[in-house]
Amino acid sequence: MPYFRPPSEAKSFILQATIGCSHNKCTYCAMYRRDEQKFRMRPTDEIKQIIDSAAENPGFTRVFIGDGNALVMPQKKLTEMMQYVMERCPQVERISMYANIGDILRKGVDNLKELKKLGLQMVYIGFESGDEVVLERIQKGANFAQHIEACKMLKEVEIINSAMVLLGVGGVERSEEHGVATGKLLTATDPEYVGALSLQIRPGAPIYNEAMEGKFQLPSKFQMIRELELIVENTTLTDGYFFSNHISNYLPIKAKFPEDKPRVLKEIRRVLNERDESMLRPDYYRDVINQY
Repeated sequence: MPYFRPPSEAKSFILQATIGCSHNKCTYCAMYRRDEQKFRMRPTDEIKQIIDSAAENPGFTRVFIGDGNALVMPQKKLTEMMQYVMERCPQVERISMYANIGDILRKGVDNLKELKKLGLQMVYIGFESGDEVVLERIQKGANFAQHIEACKMLKEVEIINSAMVLLGVGGVERSEEHGVATGKLLTATDPEYVGALSLQIRPGAPIYNEAMEGKFQLPSKFQMIRELELIVENTTLTDGYFFSNHISNYLPIKAKFPEDKPRVLKEIRRVLNERDESMLRPDYYRDVINQY
């Protein structure tokens, strides 16, 4: 503890096959910085014991494999674990996990196909930004072109892509560029789901030190909503959902693209024109998150 999972996996069985994050360099992230979260993989026997315990209470149909990027696991170990899940928990309809762009590229199409056959239906990917400058600054470990290549692989093997983008991560300096480029990356990768979150600067994350030293300035709440406008404006999805309903966001929206895009842009622009903070989610909610 603590372990993390997407909000949509609230009712899933969380199979913590790895501890921490194998990359753990992203400057905005404080999630896996504790000593006890140093990255490691659980032994296969231990993982099977966890699955056996879960099988005794089979009140779940979805499994989320944690922690930060379980796709980094060797293919043999990962497939053995997934096969065991399906054998012991035949009611499972979907397996999902966080995925790193580099790990998707290293797996390649054939390995991804094998994982799909074993039940991997969805991966959650932290795009954060489409701006090359920002991606390098936050040490994301992948550039614009690599995101596109990895997401093409997911399309080919029909694994659902739930992409996350991060409002504010470009700072005040790169706010406009970040918004435009992120929308363009979403258009180029065409994920089935997009989740927008807003950056929170937390102790333990390198970006916190940057902010304290005056090297990074978090955009204001209306600047982040302007970024949301730019992202939506520059995003074209074939058939996808766009959400900004995470508790970190000032303006929650739920939309189906492409049909809801005009409505969402109208709603965002009304908020930007009126600049009425009563139209926004209170800061209280972001403060609550910062307590954890």
